[in-house]
Amino acid sequence: MAGREMPEGLSLADQSAYTAIRNIYAAHRAGRLSREAGAAEKRRVKRRYDLEMGEREQDRKLALHRAQVIRLTEQAATAVRKDPSPENALRLVDVLDGIEREWKDEE
Repeated sequence: MAGREMPEGLSLADQSAYTAIRNIYAAHRAGRLSREAGAAEKRRVKRRYDLEMGEREQDRKLALHRAQVIRLTEQAATAVRKDPSPENALRLVDVLDGIEREWKDEE
């Protein structure tokens, strides 16, 4: 709002939102943008920023889940190779099917 320089260390999405909102305030102060139009633009910027942040959080959660599935799959596959018992085979199938179950030797 005060037209200050962009802080260091912001993500690209944060930089974009900061610059957009700073420009909205500057246009309003210069008389190129009405208060109502500025408020509407600011809402659009915020809505898009929130959407980007939601997508980013979803991507983070998906990456963590994928890493966990890979780790559990490797553990279960190793157990099947070492001891091809029905219990170990079921464990591998459960991991691949996405069924979360506690197995006694995972700890």
